Amino acid sequence: MSRSPFRFRRPRLGAAAGVIAASAAVGGNAAAQVAPVVLPHAAGQQALAVRIDPGGITARACPAAAACAPDGGKVLAVPSEVAPLLGGARVVPVTLADGKRLAKIEAPAGGKPAGAGAPEGASGSWVMLLAAPLAGKGTEPLVLWSGWTGVATGEHGEGRSDAVVVEPLGSGSRVLVGQLRDDVTLCGRPALVGASEVDPRTMTLLKGVSFQNLSAEERRGAGKVVAERRDADAAAATFRLLRPTAASSAVGKRFAEIADGDPKTAWSEGKAGVGRGEFVSFSSADEVGITGLGLRIKPEGGVEGGAAPRTLFVATPDRLFQVSLPEDAWLKESAGYEVKLPEEIKASCIAVVLDDAYAPAGAGGRGAPSAPEVRVTIAEVTARTAFDGQGPAALVGALAGGGERSRAAAALLARGGPEAVEAAIAGYDRLDTAGKQLARGVIDTAPCAVQIPFLTARLASGAASAAQPAPGAASAGRASGLASTAPGRAPRAAPSEVDPELHHARDRIRRCGRAAAPALAEIVKAGAAAARVVAARELALIAPAEAISALLDALAGARGAARRELRAALALAARSERAASVVEEEVQLERLRARPEDAQLDLLRALGPALGRVKGGGAAFQALASAGGAPFERRYLLQAPAAALARAGEAPAEAYLRASLRKDADAHVRLRAAEVAADVPSLAPDLLAAASDPDARVREAAIVALARAASAGAKLPAGASEALAARLTSDPWTFIRGGAALAIGAMPATAAGDRALVGALADSSPEVRRHALDGLGAHRATAHIEAVRDRAEDKEEDVEVRARAILALGAMCDASSVDLWTRLALRAKAPIGEHDQRLGSAALAALGSVHPADLPARLKPLLDKDTPHGLREAARAALSAAPQCRRR
Repeated sequence: MSRSPFRFRRPRLGAAAGVIAASAAVGGNAAAQVAPVVLPHAAGQQALAVRIDPGGITARACPAAAACAPDGGKVLAVPSEVAPLLGGARVVPVTLADGKRLAKIEAPAGGKPAGAGAPEGASGSWVMLLAAPLAGKGTEPLVLWSGWTGVATGEHGEGRSDAVVVEPLGSGSRVLVGQLRDDVTLCGRPALVGASEVDPRTMTLLKGVSFQNLSAEERRGAGKVVAERRDADAAAATFRLLRPTAASSAVGKRFAEIADGDPKTAWSEGKAGVGRGEFVSFSSADEVGITGLGLRIKPEGGVEGGAAPRTLFVATPDRLFQVSLPEDAWLKESAGYEVKLPEEIKASCIAVVLDDAYAPAGAGGRGAPSAPEVRVTIAEVTARTAFDGQGPAALVGALAGGGERSRAAAALLARGGPEAVEAAIAGYDRLDTAGKQLARGVIDTAPCAVQIPFLTARLASGAASAAQPAPGAASAGRASGLASTAPGRAPRAAPSEVDPELHHARDRIRRCGRAAAPALAEIVKAGAAAARVVAARELALIAPAEAISALLDALAGARGAARRELRAALALAARSERAASVVEEEVQLERLRARPEDAQLDLLRALGPALGRVKGGGAAFQALASAGGAPFERRYLLQAPAAALARAGEAPAEAYLRASLRKDADAHVRLRAAEVAADVPSLAPDLLAAASDPDARVREAAIVALARAASAGAKLPAGASEALAARLTSDPWTFIRGGAALAIGAMPATAAGDRALVGALADSSPEVRRHALDGLGAHRATAHIEAVRDRAEDKEEDVEVRARAILALGAMCDASSVDLWTRLALRAKAPIGEHDQRLGSAALAALGSVHPADLPARLKPLLDKDTPHGLREAARAALSAAPQCRRR
């Protein structure tokens, strides 16, 4: 059987008694029905016999004079998922207010396995309301309603479930069908909305009826308050605390008008009768204490069918007050009423719930449907607080200190709209640190267009403050990190701390996104140096396309560290896909030549590897590269853009880079060309030639570039190993010889290269010997294993050279050294000096590579608890390492 598409949830308890538990009250102690249930006839209604069978429900209506049994009655089909639950179903007779009867059939799903017809975890009930027809209205049993109750559909927070409520009255009961909604509650209490009532006169569901969702028990325990009439309004709050969030019903769906501050508008409940139980719920701020409520009942001009409440309830999540109005406020034009609560309340939700009303003549009594044109109305509800009568500036001033009162003022300001935000911005600089934090929360409620001028100003001032050296510090490098405090100002954050204002401004600006671009661009162009740098970074992040032009303009006059930071921001923006079209426009020759040469260079450099993908990038490069009499700085800076274009197949750029590498008169330019040429495979022969450059630094850069190219898998020209071997053998500079050894090791092994590495084992520099051993190990040059073993066993040798030799022997799978490595590894457990530790760790790595069959036994002493933690972990790593050598 397929599973039901519904999700199930358990009905909430507690205050839900008025909605759900009423059914149990009427059901009494009725047990599960086995025998047929007969509802005797009532005045104007036939009798009804009901029997629950395994496959359905059998019902039969009988004339008043006849005995009634379900035999021969109509079989009422039930949904397929309900049929397996009928074994646990029960029939509860319900007597209505005028004596008529109906049967409530309930089949609980809880506790039944999914295979028995209920989805796994189900806890709802399937309900049918069944009645006999009225006298003379046929013999067909009436199914008034059927469906699942307690079964939630919809997303979390928007879930809805049907509910059937049996409400006891003075005589008989009301039966209602409605919905429970997650988004419409009485401050957390379940509330039945959209209710329909079984009308005893017609035995049909009458739509648009009201229901008192507050339980009788809670209503009896409510605090009693009498409203006082005020012909003149009390000092009103500057900002309105209460915001309508939901209503059980409202004429024209205009429930927000109950708290809009306009005396001409109002909320009118939209149900028949006096609207008992209809409500409006409001969000509030639980930081703000509410001492009372201001009520205006009749709006200016009135409303058609309007009526005033006689009593109403004020509910919070955990409190309930019954408010009585001493007179019919509908007869008192413009009258206001004050409700003084017996104690201050703090709550995030408040609801106003109607009870009795001064209904016009003709309105029905309690529980009776009545003329739909009667509309109980409330024009305005206002919360009274300790801040009533205070203006925005006073509330902003109250933010100082950050205490309970300050937080309450902030909550009010946060609900105050543009006027509150303007006041918070105007008074911000006069607040202390705690007050500023609260003010920022108020300003955050405004649209980005309002926030941005404030945020960018904070960003600029915070950046400038962070850039200032601490007063009294001898130098930036020796700054104590303690914030100085000027009179009347908050201490500046220490360098190790995050400036909360700067952090907040940056975070909010990023949330606003491109809307902040114009203000940031203005700071980039005209702000102080530190502010320009911070604004440039943010602008590049949130609006890279808009950032390009602003940053190029700013670079024209920038120098030193500020210029480097601006160029970094330009690089961030230029490499964004969102800025691609703007970049393409900027590299067009006419646009590019309109900028200073420095800015032209900065743009090409900022594009980095992406330059080769920009249409017009090659032409822009050529325009700069071909200019006669190019100074050193331009030639130096053009090498990286040339390499980016050469990698993209731009032949002129490749030729420029080759000429720089081979012919430029300045060694610094040749060095830079060698550095960037590593990623251009076609320049490998030129790099090999540069390895013999007269300048040592150029030779080093070329050799390092060759090593990088070899490591990346590039094919080097023939004779590369021999040429580098010559450098390794004869170059007077140690760093050149060491670089040559590294490069040879990165290349595929050759006999000449390995001989040169072996020869380097006699080099006077330990660094060269280390690199040579690394290369022999990488080549697994077993033909020279004796020379490597000599370095490993030479106790007079540099300890790092010996360690590298051990690692090389491990790579060569030198099984004959296993005993030596074991001794060195065990000696590291109680080392005499650092050399024992270093040799022991190298020996463990070599043992892990060779992985002899008895390795667990060899390393067992190192697994004891008395072994230093690092050494014990190294031994475990060796044991778990994958063998690199065949065992013999």
